[in-house]
Amino acid sequence: MDSATRHIVGLVRFLLHRFFRRVEVTGLEHVPAEGGGILVSWHPNGLVDPALILAHCPRRVVFGARHGLFAWPVLGQVMRALGTVPIVRPQDDGDGDPEARRRANEAALDALALQVAEGSFSCLFPEGDSHDAPHPIRLRTGAARFYYRARQLQRGGADPVIIPVGLHYDAKHAFRSNALVAFHPPIRLSDFLARSPTATEPPDRHQQRVRKLTGEIDRVLREVVHATESWEVHHL
Repeated sequence: MDSATRHIVGLVRFLLHRFFRRVEVTGLEHVPAEGGGILVSWHPNGLVDPALILAHCPRRVVFGARHGLFAWPVLGQVMRALGTVPIVRPQDDGDGDPEARRRANEAALDALALQVAEGSFSCLFPEGDSHDAPHPIRLRTGAARFYYRARQLQRGGADPVIIPVGLHYDAKHAFRSNALVAFHPPIRLSDFLARSPTATEPPDRHQQRVRKLTGEIDRVLREVVHATESWEVHHL
């Protein structure tokens, strides 16, 4: 981790510990010291969610973020300094051909996946957007597709791990409330899910694997975030 990144991470941690009364972190032993990986979590609290993970993960984390956020004052500069990859989503509004946006999206995700393939950590929020539900909402397939793309780009070494992260807030919008960041053991993949895509594999077979991995990520996230039907029962 370079000095600029260390200073930014330190500042983010300082600000978080001023906003929250207490931030507890558990499960750091589940994050391997070497090799690539993907952190997956739910997204109930906007920019606070990635900030908590950035500040408390023992590994440097490279994020992908909606390209429009880079236009925000200060935030855009911070994200660039952290090496954040701007993601142009196909569904985003904007000028130009939708097909061109799709290609730009794929190129950005490839750049991020290559970093994971080369041994870095990234963090994804598979729901896509932040929300106010007390449980994960419908997951998109992006995290699973990203995982398999990272495996395709590997040139030896251990396969990337997928580590679920539970983010817990007792009163997420309240000043001086409490937060918990819980890193859980890597998701154990079945033989079918642990296969890397090949050029000869039928597309429908790969899509089946992507859907099944998305379902497995959804199942695990619902466990680790203690999904409920009401925020009133989310207590730390």
